[in-house]
Amino acid sequence: MLLAAMDTSAIGLPRGETSADVTRIVLILSAFGWVGVARLVRAAARSVLARDWVRAARALGAGEARVLFRHVLPSLAPSIAVAASLTAAGAILAESTLSFLGLGIQPPAPSWGNMLANAQDLVLSAPEVAIWPGLAIMLAVAGCTLLADGVRRH
Repeated sequence: MLLAAMDTSAIGLPRGETSADVTRIVLILSAFGWVGVARLVRAAARSVLARDWVRAARALGAGEARVLFRHVLPSLAPSIAVAASLTAAGAILAESTLSFLGLGIQPPAPSWGNMLANAQDLVLSAPEVAIWPGLAIMLAVAGCTLLADGVRRH
């Protein structure tokens, strides 16, 4: 939130341009979103590397690249897919929250957070103005979560 609130014009970056806002938010979310995924993948990789069939492949003379691409990465694919789906859900929530607070993508660029922020004054007279963006956020996050759950189960 602190990085999103910084005045980027002070360091020479444009503020208020749609492409600059989107790039800034993507960089902020990427800078902090990869850490959890990296820890998960590292732990899963260490678990796979300790298995007997990986040791057997090494004993038969398989090189590091072959072990990684034939044995470790296929075993990590479900974990990576689950982590990516859950990270996408978190990124959707984070972007909409930042935009709702006025720290994310700036109007007139469309963002679900902007739509919710603009609908505050109309909640009593036209509730659908707030319901549709909120429902879209909920469905997108629920979809990512259900996708992660489905990948995890299979």
